[in-house]
Amino acid sequence: MALDTDIYGLTRGTTVPNYADSVEAQPALNTRGEIIVAQGLPPLAELVRQGGSWQVLSAATAALTAVPTTTAGHSLWNGEADTGKIYVIDSFGAVEIIVDVTQQNSLALFAAVEAGKFTAPTDAALTKASLNGRNAGGTNARTVAGATVAGVWTPHGPSAPGATALAGAIWRVTEFDARGLYVVRPGGLFSFAVAKAAATASQIRYFVRWHEVQLSFVS
Repeated sequence: MALDTDIYGLTRGTTVPNYADSVEAQPALNTRGEIIVAQGLPPLAELVRQGGSWQVLSAATAALTAVPTTTAGHSLWNGEADTGKIYVIDSFGAVEIIVDVTQQNSLALFAAVEAGKFTAPTDAALTKASLNGRNAGGTNARTVAGATVAGVWTPHGPSAPGATALAGAIWRVTEFDARGLYVVRPGGLFSFAVAKAAATASQIRYFVRWHEVQLSFVS
């Protein structure tokens, strides 16, 4: 049964109200019912300040050489209870630490979310670094390399450009700004991987950044 909702506020037309400092007023809305605010901080500052924002960097591993199927490059598991926090994916990708100088080898980035809950994996024991400098141990997240998954893989870009004429130590980063596109439910698993034409052992390191927030999850 749908519930009726009444939104009360001052609707701003073509003129911006000029209130005195001591005046209390209802929030201003636009004609779509959206609250009008003046942003005073960069978009993620307040979210990161609350201390539920983390990042992790994997050990070195080989890239895939084809579109991923049942094996992930790296995964993030939400270890919260059913009524716990959800994990909002901020960004993810890989840093390439060895490149192939014999051919074009730009990376392709893929991601997938498992349907429903995923059996708790063994944690890879990587350092989960807080984005606001809080002490370690404040997250129930687990990370795992090479998990067996069944999610639907989707490509993300753009890829780091490839080149055949390379010299010296070349480091390239392929990153996707997810902006909350992926949400990991309690007990859920988010996975990603990179693929290229040729893969060499200890070639890339995966990374992922996420925010843990208390929100109702719609199944």
